[in-house]
Amino acid sequence: MLKKISLILFVFLTGCEYSNMDYETCPRVQIIRDNAYLTQVVNYREEFQINLIGYDGYCYYDRKIEQNKALIKPIFQIKRLRPSDETDVHFAFYTETVKGPPQYIGKKTHYAVATIPSDALEIEYTAPQVMVYVPEEYKYSYDINMGLVISPEERKYNHRTFDIEYRYYNK
Repeated sequence: MLKKISLILFVFLTGCEYSNMDYETCPRVQIIRDNAYLTQVVNYREEFQINLIGYDGYCYYDRKIEQNKALIKPIFQIKRLRPSDETDVHFAFYTETVKGPPQYIGKKTHYAVATIPSDALEIEYTAPQVMVYVPEEYKYSYDINMGLVISPEERKYNHRTFDIEYRYYNK
């Protein structure tokens, strides 16, 4: 009986230790909030609000080139702010690495076009996956920054309106 209790106690304690382990993940994507939202203004009217809300991604080792790669699919929330017949929303986002060996450091711009039906107020859009090389020695500690490419005028507008959620769509 004492053996059974000891065994149960051992399994319980091992399970507790196992659940407290911190698993490292790859890729480690950091969404920069200052660059994660954008209000597109067309003809002095707010047309769309684009928010970078997350990502799907994984890393793998490419045996052909003997290199680790991170594949990332950014997820955006796009809201129609005014009635219009415009259905295509064009925008750009970036991936940026700031540490590691010099050949891995840099910023890359990616372009996306989301289609929002003319009768829809909001959609969730997953952009095509992008690839970032990951150095072996930093595999689980390699930060990849991601955000929207924002022009100086759009940044000024963002800072004036803050990070707000618009709810003034009129039919």
